[in-house]
Amino acid sequence: MTKNRQLFITDPLTRNIPNNGVAKVIEPHTSEEWTVLRYELESFVCEGEYKTGLERIFDTYLANLDKSEQPAVWVSGFYGSGKSHLVRVLEYLWRDVEFPDGAVARGLTRLPQSIKDHLIDLTTQGKKNGGLWSAAGTLGAGLGKSIRLALLSIIFRSANLPEQYAPAQFVIWLMQNGYYDGVKTRIESAGKDFARELNNLWVSPVLANALLAEAPDFANDQIQARDFFKTRYPNRSEISDDEMLLTIKDVLSLVSNKTGKLPCTLLVFDELQQFIGEDPERALQVQNIVEACSSRFGSRILFVATGQSALGKTTQLSKLKGRFTVQIELSDKDVEQVVREVVLRKKEDQKPDLKAVLDKASGEISRHLADTRIGARATDNEELVPDYPLLPVRRRFWESVLRAVDSAGTAGQLRTQLRIVHEATREVAEKPLGTVVAGDFIYDQLKPDMLQSGVLLRDIEV
Repeated sequence: MTKNRQLFITDPLTRNIPNNGVAKVIEPHTSEEWTVLRYELESFVCEGEYKTGLERIFDTYLANLDKSEQPAVWVSGFYGSGKSHLVRVLEYLWRDVEFPDGAVARGLTRLPQSIKDHLIDLTTQGKKNGGLWSAAGTLGAGLGKSIRLALLSIIFRSANLPEQYAPAQFVIWLMQNGYYDGVKTRIESAGKDFARELNNLWVSPVLANALLAEAPDFANDQIQARDFFKTRYPNRSEISDDEMLLTIKDVLSLVSNKTGKLPCTLLVFDELQQFIGEDPERALQVQNIVEACSSRFGSRILFVATGQSALGKTTQLSKLKGRFTVQIELSDKDVEQVVREVVLRKKEDQKPDLKAVLDKASGEISRHLADTRIGARATDNEELVPDYPLLPVRRRFWESVLRAVDSAGTAGQLRTQLRIVHEATREVAEKPLGTVVAGDFIYDQLKPDMLQSGVLLRDIEV
């Protein structure tokens, strides 16, 4: 007898969701982070608004390369709609990042031909200029209150520089003067950690001695060298626009392909709306920084930001409408398709048998929650096979439950549905074909969160 697990392209009992449905826009360093990135690229569903969004971003960038500036992009959608996943995939497709095992991002991602063509055109433009480069992160992750320094920390991290301003400036100076490799080698040969010594820039005798060994004329002794560090690279809580722009130019020059031209650059600000909040000063500073970078670096640099609301929905976001003119909005339908493609995708040769079983039970299925707003519909017939082992009526019931217990939207629909449907398919994986997921399965999945939020009282929990 056929078991449910035999229907799926990926066996539910062996499948894992490494990121638990939560895409984090970070630079991978550990083997675990590389594994998560590989999963996110391989599982990306380039359909619906995800496909349309990528096409619009690439179309806009390539069409404006001969203009004075690039229009910025705003990606919106409810919490957990896949915004972060979309922009993370965009970033790694942009520069076709290579994995430690030699695999490349574009080779791991299933993409329609239109997106592949755009990427070929983008690569061609990169070869004509300074290459392709990108950086992404959240401004809220930056240290201190300076938005300029927060932006630079994102750029530094992607360029493999120290995230703090002073140590990063020092490393840039070492690289520009040809001292970097020698200084780093001497410090590591002395048994010291290079990154740790950089963090102790102003007091590190090891760092001062290493530089003196590489550049004897730099200073008379260790004390003079450390005094230079303190004077030239002091700890800063704020910098000017000119200092920020000069630093960005220095970084882009280091990461370019040595042509002397600026690379085609993508900068992503994830969860920018959350960072701005209701602070009018932050909104104004973000707008000014984007405008300053666009004016200084022209059409080579593209800004993409994300937020839960479309521009114009809040007073603060309205201030960004003049700069973020390309707007992409993700929808509920995109979430349904992602769940079907990532968790519920069936083998083609198993679909006829599954359809026969569902047709045989069609009368019973059509009576589920009859005469209700979420009851069976004529259009459900097209969704029975893609949704199985979750019936369309039960999927709508789950969506109603999710909205009821999470009215603030903080649980995130996509990530929550991915996790719950994944666990549901595992629950019935060993059951015979025709065994569907019970409607009350969602209760045990949500109970811990409901207890924590107070939606479910402990004296009535089951």
